Order: sequence, then structure tokens, then C-alpha cells
Amino acid sequence: MIKVLIVEDDPMVTEINKVYLLKVPGFTLTGMVSNGEEALQFLKKHAAKVDLILLDVFMPKLDGLAFLKLLKQTYPLIGIIMVTAAQSSKNIKLALSQGAVDYIIKPFTFERMSTALLNYRNRQQILNACDSMEQTVLDKQIFGQSNAAEPELPKGVEKQTLALVRETASRQTKPFSTQELSEEVGISRISLRKYLSFLEDSGVLQSELLYRSKGRPLQMYHYVKK
Repeated sequence: MIKVLIVEDDPMVTEINKVYLLKVPGFTLTGMVSNGEEALQFLKKHAAKVDLILLDVFMPKLDGLAFLKLLKQTYPLIGIIMVTAAQSSKNIKLALSQGAVDYIIKPFTFERMSTALLNYRNRQQILNACDSMEQTVLDKQIFGQSNAAEPELPKGVEKQTLALVRETASRQTKPFSTQELSEEVGISRISLRKYLSFLEDSGVLQSELLYRSKGRPLQMYHYVKK
């Protein structure tokens, strides 16, 4: 499990972060604090219990960017996902240059938060599984780069989420339903159907109807290995 600390001064946003986080497989909440100073105090006692921090920018006492700079000096391997109303290019550049792996602007959806968390989880799993990595694997698995021309995506289909859905589908050992994959990916069935339809049209997935003794037939998918 990836252990997460929430650093946010708005109680309502803290609760949203908490609810969204606990809906995503593979994550657990280890603490919630309201500013950078409290976060540093928490880490002095519980650094081993923190793998990832969801971090706001605008906070009293010690803001998120100042905290991030101090954090990376002492705890360089802790991941950071910014969750903030700060939209200026300056703030975004500072956060990314100081090691933030993603930047989510308030207000945000569960799907966007889920994508950020699962991308982080998948990158960590890949990196932890290898002592070394070839450039082609690094480009494809970590940086999402490909030499092939990418097709134009339809409205409502987001590149990072599509990669996540495809990767999750490829790991299934038996046919799966929309509901089953939705639970593993961490996005709603309605949102997932758009991605499954696109992957099926692209020849990545195939589907067939499973007729049951009761109820409507169930559409089952399987990944097409090439």
C-alpha cells in the first residue's frame, strides 16, 4: 500500500481528498495536517509512514512551495502531487522543478485525482520491480513516449487515463466486465465505457455478450495480444 499524507488547510478540501484517496485501490491515509510546518513535524516522527503527499500551495505559516523545497532536501524520495487553486505558470513551474509528479487545479474531479494517483502507483511499481531499465522501456512505461504517431482521441478520452485503462486491461488473465475493470482502475463505469469503446474500435480489445439465466446479457472484454 502507498502511504499518503494530506497537507491542506481547508477542511472541506481535506475531506474531499480523503474520500477520493480511499476510493482508489492501493492507497492508505496515514495523516492529515493543515500547513507545511505541521507536515514537517509529522515527518520528523512518521517519515517511514509517508510515501506520497497531496499538497496545497496557499497555506498559513509555511506554504506548499516553501515546504516542498525543504522536503526535497531531507526526504527526496517522497512523492508529491500538488492539489491547489494556484494556477499561475510561475507556481506550476516551481512545483514541477522541485519534484512534484503531478499538478491538480481546484476544483477537480474524482477521475482526475484517480488518474494522478494510479499513474503514480504504476510508475512506482515499475521502478521498484527493476534494478535497471532500458531506454525504450523507460520512455514507454515512465514517460509515456512512443515513436509511433498517436491517433486523435475523441472528446472525453484523456491520454493518461487511456494509457492506464489499456495497461490495466492488458494485465487481466480472463474476460472482464466494465464493472470489474472500473473497480480496479478507479473511475466510474460511465467514464470507463468511453475508453473501452475506443480501445475496441482500435482493435486493442474485443468483446462478446455473456448470456445469463436472469437479467440482461453482460458485455465481457478481453485484451488482444499482439
